[in-house]
Amino acid sequence: MKAQARFSLTSETPELISDIYQSLLPETNESISDRSAVSLFLKEGGLVLEIQSNDIISLRSALNTWMRLIQTAYDVASAAD
Repeated sequence: MKAQARFSLTSETPELISDIYQSLLPETNESISDRSAVSLFLKEGGLVLEIQSNDIISLRSALNTWMRLIQTAYDVASAAD
C-alpha cells in the first residue's frame, strides 16, 4: 500500500518561513528511512512538505519526525526575533 501526505505551512512573516526552510533543507539530503521519501519546498509564500511512503506505518513515523523538526525550527527562528 502506498501512502502520502502533503502539508502547507504559512506565516504572516515570510522571513520566518524562509528561516525554517533553510534550516530544514539539509535534512532532505539524507533519507531517514528507505521506506519514505520527503520533499520540502517553498511555494506561494508558504512551506510545503510532501512525504511518500511504502506503507501507513512508515508515513506516520516520517510525519512525526518532520513535524517535530518543523516545530523545533519554528521555535528557534521565533526566539531569534
